[in-house]
Amino acid sequence: MRDIARMLTPLDNSALVFPQRELDLGIRRGVYRGARDGEFLKLAPGVYVRGDTWNELGVDERYCLRVRAAWERAASSDVLSHWSAAALWQLPILGRWPKDVHVVGSATSNSRSTSVLRRHTDSWGAHPVHLDGMRLTALGRTVVDMARVARFPVAVAMGDAALWRAANPQDAEGLAGASLEELEELWSLLDHGRGFARARRVLDFIDGRANRPGESLSRVTMHALGVPTPELQHTVFGPTGRRYELDFYWPEFNVGAEFDGRAKYTDPRYLAGRTPDQAVYEEKLREDEIRPQLHGYGRWDWSVAGSEVALARRLRRIGVRW
Repeated sequence: MRDIARMLTPLDNSALVFPQRELDLGIRRGVYRGARDGEFLKLAPGVYVRGDTWNELGVDERYCLRVRAAWERAASSDVLSHWSAAALWQLPILGRWPKDVHVVGSATSNSRSTSVLRRHTDSWGAHPVHLDGMRLTALGRTVVDMARVARFPVAVAMGDAALWRAANPQDAEGLAGASLEELEELWSLLDHGRGFARARRVLDFIDGRANRPGESLSRVTMHALGVPTPELQHTVFGPTGRRYELDFYWPEFNVGAEFDGRAKYTDPRYLAGRTPDQAVYEEKLREDEIRPQLHGYGRWDWSVAGSEVALARRLRRIGVRW
């Protein structure tokens, strides 16, 4: 088995504080006092984190730390699942992560949901992988579980990401992926109960060529509008011979478009050592090369990607007809 720890979100367990394990009564009281004063944040019964540490974490890291804290209250048969497993697999989330932590167990288990653990039960085996003393559903199983219960855009973004990683292992930087064949096989093991048809709809829609959640959300909105299905990652050559890939392309209109989120100009992963100003300037040069090759070209951000009204207006403006 590959090194699972390298493919999951790093969990700094040293950030967690367990006052009940402290032999020094003064330290224990100090944590409880700090919790009242806002110096410590309670993540689960008996598990705390310093407020300044929490404030330095991103939203994904916060939820993963909450998962780690809640795991201290898990039963021996519990397996982290659904949103919680998705976060550990670093699948993208549209919207916010939940506050509760999700686990799955046997249908015969007597364990019930608690204030921090939401328990799911089903009859198909979880076949968990292990990470730092925790058990979680494998990536493919996690994607299918989310396809059964999550909102369609959320499940599509996660499914697109899993397929893209499988098809682009070098660009995925060690993050695990799953093939459509694997997901189809897992879906076939489901009974025809809750989420069966929903998961089928997701598997029929996901596409590994959509490599960012903003692209996934845009595709979902287009589908809801009845927009002609675009080609994804279409290649265009500029006047200088440079090659560019468009997120969306409609050959019948010779129209291209792209999702253009703020992260492209602010996130170090996308900047790759450039300043934000350099990224904006290079993007302008790129657009100057692309526009002459098309009859219409446009771009949009999150506010448009998730709005049927706004996206319809933008697509019609650049020449897409339906």
